[in-house]
Amino acid sequence: MSKLQKIFIGIFCAGVLLCGVGTGVAFTEFSALAYGGKLAVGKTDMRTESFDVTYEYEAGEEQVNVAGWYQWNREDVKTDKTVPVNTVRFCITYNAERVEPYACWNGEEGVAVVSWHWKDEEDDVALMMQAKDLVLENLREGKIVSLEVLGMEDVTVLVNPADEGKVRLVY
Repeated sequence: MSKLQKIFIGIFCAGVLLCGVGTGVAFTEFSALAYGGKLAVGKTDMRTESFDVTYEYEAGEEQVNVAGWYQWNREDVKTDKTVPVNTVRFCITYNAERVEPYACWNGEEGVAVVSWHWKDEEDDVALMMQAKDLVLENLREGKIVSLEVLGMEDVTVLVNPADEGKVRLVY
């Protein structure tokens, strides 16, 4: 074996040893991290408002559909005696800094709809930089966090007990 081959084998073994040490240090550091929970990124002004939508229930219709692109709280429609008959009440919790919710009746399709408009007041790059700062700050403290930009947070659908069988959620 030549002298050059011995040098290459030595360099290779040193490289494998350094990779092993680096992997061990990285694993030790990662194992020491704890979950720090969820943090909100951006401005928040959480509000809860109710929106009443009166629907026209015609004879022959089986149900009134309630739709919206939203993660419903997975509970069916709740009843409340204070809601007028033939009305769907949406109780919406939302971030007023990011969204403007609305609810309406689409008579052509026979659907009560809840949705929202995004406000363009915050710059996406600014949000990304704030998220980066939050991640790095928590990593220095030994925590990993989940980040979220708050928008529509909860929607509860209420109807009068007399309308309980007439209204259903459509996902």
